Amino acid sequence: MDRSWMYLAPRSSQTFVNGVQTFLNFAFERACVNGTLIKCPCTSCLNMKYKSRQTVHHLICSGFRPEYWKWVYHGEGTTVASTTTTYDEEEEILRHEMHEMLDDIFETEGGIGVEMHETASNNSEETNTRRSEFDDLVKEAEEKVYQNCKYNKLSCVVRLYQLKYLNGWSSKSFTMLLEFLKDLLPKGNLLPKTTHQVKKIMASLGLRYEKIHTCRNGCMLFWDDKEKDEVCSFYGSSRWKVHEASPEDEESPPKKKACKILRWFPLKPRLQRLFMSSKTSNLMNWHHIDRVKDGKLRHPADALVWKDFDEKFSEFASDPRNVRLALASDGFNPFRSMNSSHSTWPVFLIPYNLPPWLVMKQPNFILSLIIPGPNGPGNKIDVYMQPLIKELKELWEDGVSTFDASTKQYFQLKASIISTISDFPGYANLSGWSTKGALACPVCSFDTDSNWLSHGRKYCYMCHRRWFPSDHRWRSDTISFVGHHEFRVAPVPSSGEEVLQQLDNTEFLVDKDVPGPWKKKSIFFYVAILGAFVVASQS
Repeated sequence: MDRSWMYLAPRSSQTFVNGVQTFLNFAFERACVNGTLIKCPCTSCLNMKYKSRQTVHHLICSGFRPEYWKWVYHGEGTTVASTTTTYDEEEEILRHEMHEMLDDIFETEGGIGVEMHETASNNSEETNTRRSEFDDLVKEAEEKVYQNCKYNKLSCVVRLYQLKYLNGWSSKSFTMLLEFLKDLLPKGNLLPKTTHQVKKIMASLGLRYEKIHTCRNGCMLFWDDKEKDEVCSFYGSSRWKVHEASPEDEESPPKKKACKILRWFPLKPRLQRLFMSSKTSNLMNWHHIDRVKDGKLRHPADALVWKDFDEKFSEFASDPRNVRLALASDGFNPFRSMNSSHSTWPVFLIPYNLPPWLVMKQPNFILSLIIPGPNGPGNKIDVYMQPLIKELKELWEDGVSTFDASTKQYFQLKASIISTISDFPGYANLSGWSTKGALACPVCSFDTDSNWLSHGRKYCYMCHRRWFPSDHRWRSDTISFVGHHEFRVAPVPSSGEEVLQQLDNTEFLVDKDVPGPWKKKSIFFYVAILGAFVVASQS
């Protein structure tokens, strides 16, 4: 349609007034939020604030923002044929993508949330800080790298940073590239010159993490009510690294450095981000809406663990947007050298709500903890998992208010761990059941059948015939096997109640050798989802 009236017709003319009414009808049919709000495209709001129809009508006084020929923020498609795409259209599409990304990230601070919760957030210092960050990023989304450049500063930085990580460039090589591009582009360009400057911009887009000091022996965290402690509560070891004093340091003592630092990536904002993005919010409902329910196992939602969980916790299962998580952990040597012994343990969370072709893809893994080395945490992994467990308990009991981009409404998001993923030694660390020795099998539990090989000096487990059908011919085969018949039935896995009874006299954290297969009471047993964890761990 002819839109020359937007900038050529006098705003007092009937042509402009009729054009504004046409725009409002178009926008409220296609891009209306909650039935009452659209982004205001006036010269002040710049498509950054949601307003009602009555408020947006001030376009007659203020006029439209410059060069808004294509109404991409109000439901008009951004995809055009490549043969007809003009430079200005490509530039507008790129700008729209950057603003759309900012809306996903700052939804509650810079968009709908400000209109809906304005009175509650006026006095919030944190909200004001986030608004300031949002305004800075909006400015960078509008600034060109240089005059007549297709890319704005923000889209250029995001693209370069993406290339850095896709191709594994080091920070040094990336800085060298930036310096070359800075010199290559026209004088006065806005391209950052160092990797550090790029990271400062990207930090505002990303999700933050927290550093928590830990005891050198992994006995405790200097966190929560013990955040200001200087020594370990168990053995009195110092929180700080010891530096030998030198005469030069007498006037300016060196800055204290923690012996160990746990990196904690809070879970709540990362789950909220999944629903704030219009591209992933619908996918989080795939297991309920689009999954084929024909009895075949194609997705974790088809498994008995998921179904049993839904039966036990029907209130949680009533909202399919509530997130089911798997927890995975293992150690690795980050230095790529077998000559040095070092074990760092990341802890990942995997949202099982996603479709099967996405659920196990690396971009959808949620990094929760990085447990420092040089030694693996062993049974003390529970010490490091306290921040995560506390957050999981809050997500189970109260949830967190989350904006759903697909419905344009807020809901109370809850989450739960329904299974764990680890190797056998890692299973021992997470569950507390020792996976070595005479009772190594956590499913057979105390009914494990094992024999000590005196010459091989290790245990051997030869009871596999117990799982055959009762009339199987191998049960009576005494020649091929250990010389006797096998008529025993397969052991029955312990129920959650039985596991709790076995752990009655077991402590939460154990720093000594304990007789028996249970070495500790796992921190998972202190979460409200105990029943689900026991079902998952025994399956």
